[in-house]
Amino acid sequence: MKKVLTSLSLLAGATLGYAQGTINWTDFVSPAGVNQGFSITIFSGNGASTGETPGTTGSINNTSADLPAGTATYSGAPLSGTGFTVGLYLDSSPALVSGDVASGSPVATDTFQTGGNAGTWFTGSSLTAVDPSGAPGGTAFAELAAWNNQGGTIGSYAASITSGIGTQGFSGPATSASTLGGGSPPATPGTLEGSGVQDFAITTTTPEPSTIALGVIGASAFLMRLRRKQ
Repeated sequence: MKKVLTSLSLLAGATLGYAQGTINWTDFVSPAGVNQGFSITIFSGNGASTGETPGTTGSINNTSADLPAGTATYSGAPLSGTGFTVGLYLDSSPALVSGDVASGSPVATDTFQTGGNAGTWFTGSSLTAVDPSGAPGGTAFAELAAWNNQGGTIGSYAASITSGIGTQGFSGPATSASTLGGGSPPATPGTLEGSGVQDFAITTTTPEPSTIALGVIGASAFLMRLRRKQ
């Protein structure tokens, strides 16, 4: 009986594994040596000409060097190296995936290239992520976020916000869904091409004037109490 239960358990696990859809989220996808239509850059600093709100960065626009090309100009430098993380989030609607960014965990993460490829992540032919809630042949909406990972100790946008570091940003949800691959026999994973995910910049949140004012008032009250005791 135990053998039967074990076999059923393994079969169920295998079935669940096959039921998970996959996506190739490589930046600048070229699996056959042909550049496809997705390549974006993630920047540091508040650099878009239209401006951004620190900590709540939305999709701005691609630069002229991206695929598809845009018209934005960023003054901040592209993110570079392992000190920053880019995370991929997937869900069944734009609203749900934005909620995942705000309070959940990414389905996959990577760090940034250096040199001339700074601002982009893996530039090989395939970087596959698994969508635990999406089935092969289905679709999912993507969103990207980036944050200072503090030496690899912070693994999500939400954790970055909670930590109070204040250096993070996100792309805004995709405007079009991506096809999910996987299954048995395995279907080719879709990509972020045509998804509508665009360039964005991470920003550093600074205390609002009201917060600073409250701090000054609190400090003044504390000093007054000390003087009275003396």
